[in-house]
Amino acid sequence: MRKFLISALTITLLGAALLTPAYLRYRQNAGVVPPGVRLAGMELNGASQAEVAAGLNRSFEEPVSVYYGDLRIILRPQMVGFQVDVAAMLAEAQAHNTPFNLVRVLVGEALDRPPAPVDVPLRYNLNRDAVDNWLADVASRYDRPPLPPQPILATLSIAPGQPGQQLDLTASRERVIAALTDPQTRSANLIFRETAPPPVNMAALGELLQARVEQFPGIASVFLHDIPTGEEIAIDADVAYAGMSTLKIIIVSEVYRKLDAPPDAEVSRLISETMAVSGNFTANLLLGVIDDGDPNEGVRILNTSLHKLGLRNSFMATPYDRKLPTPPHVVTEANSRTDLDTQPDPYMQTTPRDIGLMLTMLVECSRGGGTLLAAYEKQYTPAECQQALDYMSLNEVTALLTSGAPEDARVIHKHGYVADTHGDVAAIRGPAGPYVLSVFLYRPTWLEWEISDTTMRELSQAAWNYFEMVSGEQQ
Repeated sequence: MRKFLISALTITLLGAALLTPAYLRYRQNAGVVPPGVRLAGMELNGASQAEVAAGLNRSFEEPVSVYYGDLRIILRPQMVGFQVDVAAMLAEAQAHNTPFNLVRVLVGEALDRPPAPVDVPLRYNLNRDAVDNWLADVASRYDRPPLPPQPILATLSIAPGQPGQQLDLTASRERVIAALTDPQTRSANLIFRETAPPPVNMAALGELLQARVEQFPGIASVFLHDIPTGEEIAIDADVAYAGMSTLKIIIVSEVYRKLDAPPDAEVSRLISETMAVSGNFTANLLLGVIDDGDPNEGVRILNTSLHKLGLRNSFMATPYDRKLPTPPHVVTEANSRTDLDTQPDPYMQTTPRDIGLMLTMLVECSRGGGTLLAAYEKQYTPAECQQALDYMSLNEVTALLTSGAPEDARVIHKHGYVADTHGDVAAIRGPAGPYVLSVFLYRPTWLEWEISDTTMRELSQAAWNYFEMVSGEQQ
């Protein structure tokens, strides 16, 4: 028993001898933060409460560099109500001031193997609404909306839209808070996402056509109808113009409505000459076919049909080249306008929309649908409408709207011109499907062919380029 007590005393004395220096160091390093305890990764042993507060605040009051891409923005912690909760951290640190912690530190020191420190995590206060408001302000200044497609008049094309850039507020908030709470890495890269640009659409084409129309030294009107989608562009498309030979489209359409069988050789000849060489005499004979020999009655039937089809701004007052002692005064909504006046022929008038829709109806009828078949269910067949279009294709004039499409493109058109007015309406089998383009130009007294030809060619080329681009995007 005595030997055991001596041994125990010896061990105790040796332990005391070994631990005394460590204990003295422990007491020397003792402060409001117990030795072996760190605050937010910082060694603050031996510091007073004021020194701890100063040290923590100094580390976390440094500004944060926030990057929106390559742009550097400074965020000061006080701007978002960031404050270190020193009292909470000290209270948590004091909870580790226990005999167990004392023994753990003393033993480690004595064995020259310091124990892993206990880390009290950062405790802080932050106004999250202020962070969100700050980020929202950054987004309002530096987000980039997507750019819509832009018309390029020089090339008669449309540049695709450009993607935009939008800040991801939720993900960016977490990065900003992480930077505010990191005493070493005081920076954050904001997260933003790319927003897709609007697709190229008819509105962009409308802007391009409008830009080209504005270069014409007179009054210019455009109507475009995309048959697959039904989308339309109308630029002063309800202005009254001289009907000229474009009304022969309506005459031929009425002839086919009249016939109950394919046209005989004589009627075929009349249609062919009317559409191929734009004969006025043969057009009048076709008006007679509409009413069994009376061209004037044929005119009346044609006008009635125009009203039924909703083409109320188009009319013929007499057959071609028939003048009355007093010119007729047919009032339409189009020729009652006072803003744009083309001095239209009092004997026959149309608008780019009306004649464009008439050709659209023929094309849709040839495809088995559309207004003609709906309005005159048993008086048209798709085959008859296709035959009417085939006769139109005999027009060998390759200028005007035809010249704006590639040489191998299928273009059916009917043009007309008088001294001050030129018009052309075409059904074009485009890269994305058929579309109808109707253009009328007016210049007081005399309209030079070169000007109208160039204008129509470029308007047609712009439309073709658009549909080619749309077709490429769909593939």
